[in-house]
Amino acid sequence: MSSEAIQSISVKKLSYFSPYIYCIASEDIASRLKKQSLHITAENYHKSKYQLLIGNIPDILTISKWTGNRVQDRLIARIISKTITTPGLLSRFNLHLDPLCRICNEINDISHILLRCQKYASVRAILWRKLNIVSANITYDVLLSQVLINKNHFLIFVQTLKYFDID
Repeated sequence: MSSEAIQSISVKKLSYFSPYIYCIASEDIASRLKKQSLHITAENYHKSKYQLLIGNIPDILTISKWTGNRVQDRLIARIISKTITTPGLLSRFNLHLDPLCRICNEINDISHILLRCQKYASVRAILWRKLNIVSANITYDVLLSQVLINKNHFLIFVQTLKYFDID
């Protein structure tokens, strides 16, 4: 047989089987990349400075399974990283003139709003009772770790956030 005939036969056989090979190969590759991506994300989180700063809380991939939507994912990620838009945060970038709370005269950041502001004392008391928090003087990190203990506590916290004046 000539080389042209061999090439013609091999192309026909390859094109006949290639859709299956392509489908299997792409599915395997996609599956492998997804597993690898999740592993790298989790590994990077556990080695990051953010995990050291915020303590031993679940990663965002675990938390996102508890939420129902991307809006809650973003909100929780911003609360964990303390990047919720507040007058205190805006004033750090000269986007707000007065960083102080009008009621308490303290820096109006997310810690103040969730932990100390008198405006939200009644909402906070209800939240503390639902989350079984007994100490009135807890830190932001302790609050986050208590909220992220399980899905039930997390959902209670997310539902209560609407009563706080945060974006």
